[in-house]
Amino acid sequence: MRHSTTTGVVCFALAVGLWPAFAAETAAAPAPVLQPNPQIQVEYIQPKYNSAAADPKQYNEFTTIYAWLRVRQPLEEIQKFLAPLRLPRPIKLQVDSCGAERRAYVSGAPVTVCYELIDKIEKVAAGVTDNDAVKQMVIVGTFTEVVLHELAYAIFDVLQIPVWGRIDDAADRLAAFVMMQFPENVAHTTMVGSAEFFVLSRKTWTGVAFANTRSPDAQRFYNFLCIAYGGDTLDFGGWTTAQDGQDPVLPDYRAKQCAREYGQVREAFSLRIMPYVDADLLLQIKAAQWFRPGELSK
Repeated sequence: MRHSTTTGVVCFALAVGLWPAFAAETAAAPAPVLQPNPQIQVEYIQPKYNSAAADPKQYNEFTTIYAWLRVRQPLEEIQKFLAPLRLPRPIKLQVDSCGAERRAYVSGAPVTVCYELIDKIEKVAAGVTDNDAVKQMVIVGTFTEVVLHELAYAIFDVLQIPVWGRIDDAADRLAAFVMMQFPENVAHTTMVGSAEFFVLSRKTWTGVAFANTRSPDAQRFYNFLCIAYGGDTLDFGGWTTAQDGQDPVLPDYRAKQCAREYGQVREAFSLRIMPYVDADLLLQIKAAQWFRPGELSK
């Protein structure tokens, strides 16, 4: 049964409310004060209502999402996490209405996360009816993956990184690799949450045709999973095990290759991106208190 608009918006608002927990510092575990990356500029653009084309209910949902984003500031937290990245020119990251779930990146233009996709994420997450913690993980994890995926295009552009193969696959792998650099508990939350989103959406994002220039969505999903599993087989080992009569999320024949795939991405990152990373600041990022244990269960 489809959830009501009110329920969906509340679901998103509660999950977005977790973001301060990712940046919160506690007396028991003091962390360095992290400054946002000045070369990544963020903006939440207020949804505009066009009476001739807009769905009033959708407009109201977008407006509510906009208000919560402004209060909770998740882009600012990602801006802090990316503080070690020294970019030669600014990248603007924004949330905006797109008329579709995605707005393709254009060199020099802003990186855009669309309200339409955020709306889809919260509707899919509302399918989790028996576990609020998992529902919140789905929203936070998928939102994080989407932001990093879209940012990857701009990073390839600004740093002039050559990409062999489909750029969407490269963006997925970079997003997954960066998420694996989060502190362990945050990496777990974001990776598991975005994986659960894909399962809940019946292993399809948009139903992309096989003739499309983008890789089939299911293939992109397994590329993403493989980077996570290859980077931490202990934490994500459950993906290779059948549970509740269901096939493993990550098939064994693919799982065997994941360590090599992770190594390829790590080598490429070290060669092409690491020269632009402040290593000392990266250590501070990993030491920061980005997540309070138990927060997701509240």
